[in-house]
Amino acid sequence: MTTIRDYLPTDLEKTAAVWLTSTIKGQPFLSEEYWLKVYRSIYHTFLPDRWQTFVAEVDGEIEGMLSLCAPGVISALFVGPSCQRKGHASALLETVKARFDRLEVSVYIQNEHALSFFEKNGFVPLRQEIEAETRLKQQLYVWTRASDGLTV
Repeated sequence: MTTIRDYLPTDLEKTAAVWLTSTIKGQPFLSEEYWLKVYRSIYHTFLPDRWQTFVAEVDGEIEGMLSLCAPGVISALFVGPSCQRKGHASALLETVKARFDRLEVSVYIQNEHALSFFEKNGFVPLRQEIEAETRLKQQLYVWTRASDGLTV
């Protein structure tokens, strides 16, 4: 059974490992070298100090994570490659939907799996933007409780 809970400082190693392995596999349109550079910031700054993070835990093992960089703004939603398609991402998303009336997320347009996931979960495309660091196009999605994603 999947348990969704708040991230604890003792979760850093396992949560960061889930982020790294699933990011490299799920977003191969950016180099592994790029993701390893980003990983240093994730590990040393964002997970411990800046993000509000939830983890999906099964039998004491962290299998997924969702982080918010600001209230209602999803910065990361990843499930370990061997743990995907078991409902962990949906459970993490439902946890934050229960806490916020509005959520936003930006997804690289090359990440078709993530685009489909958010649309299936009631997120509506708002606009496309160019991400500053990578210069790649991202789709900004929004979900609202009032409309359950049907209107913005």
